[in-house]
Amino acid sequence: MKRIYVKFYGFSDTERHALDSVFRLSESRDIVYSAWTAQTAEARHAPDILLIDGDSWEAVLELANPLHDAVKLIWIGEDPPVQAWRTFPAPVKWSAVLEAMDEEFAPPAPSSPSPLSDLSPLPSAAAPASSALDLDLAHEHDLDVMLDAGADDTEPLPLEPGALPAGGRRVLVVDTGRDDRLYLRAKLAAAGLHEVDEAATGTEALVLLNTHAYQLVTLDLGLTDIDPWQLIKAVDNTRPAIAHLFVTGAAPNWQQGLRARFSGAQVYLKKPLHPGQLKKLLQKL
Repeated sequence: MKRIYVKFYGFSDTERHALDSVFRLSESRDIVYSAWTAQTAEARHAPDILLIDGDSWEAVLELANPLHDAVKLIWIGEDPPVQAWRTFPAPVKWSAVLEAMDEEFAPPAPSSPSPLSDLSPLPSAAAPASSALDLDLAHEHDLDVMLDAGADDTEPLPLEPGALPAGGRRVLVVDTGRDDRLYLRAKLAAAGLHEVDEAATGTEALVLLNTHAYQLVTLDLGLTDIDPWQLIKAVDNTRPAIAHLFVTGAAPNWQQGLRARFSGAQVYLKKPLHPGQLKKLLQKL
């Protein structure tokens, strides 16, 4: 048995589940694919393949890592870097990726069929009419909340208790939609947070941030007058520090959630906001 370690970045929640299925099902084959982890590194196993979603915000960081220069790079999406070993269009077709990896790493085919021979693509004349595993999952589902690695994705991210800024329990809601602001104000009031300021534009938000201290800021990515990511950065750099930052979006995805986390947000919520998740989050304040 030959084990190949795959280090991957990006991809939607659905795509990661499909990739995990590939790893698990390959355990009964002559060649086994496993996710490269920090524990793998401790066992002195380097990754054999770097698998990157080209839309991933962290892809640029990883490509700049000199430790990956000698690792075969599989790029999913447009504009692949020159060092890419294989490139596949998005949405990813895992069967095509698996075929490419098998061609490179699999030992010669045995005379008798493998228990999971249907996992490897067969010549068209012998291809089965259907497969027990659907590897070609598209970008249909994304994370509602961006959680810490290893957390249960059905639960909101627990918030770390911290000292309140001088503004006490004051909240700033930044959203272009009046109904969205009213909805959040009602949920905040139900959680005992009655001192709430509203901003319909990024410019209004900057004025308020320079005027008051806040415990919590909720900021929607639908702002149009300024770059919302620049405003998120401004919130993260505010002094006294703002204890909690929630980012919301009408069509969030894995990459935006990851970027929000790197920018200082504790939570990334998909619109329409899930009332149960929001209630649990506010109860942690």
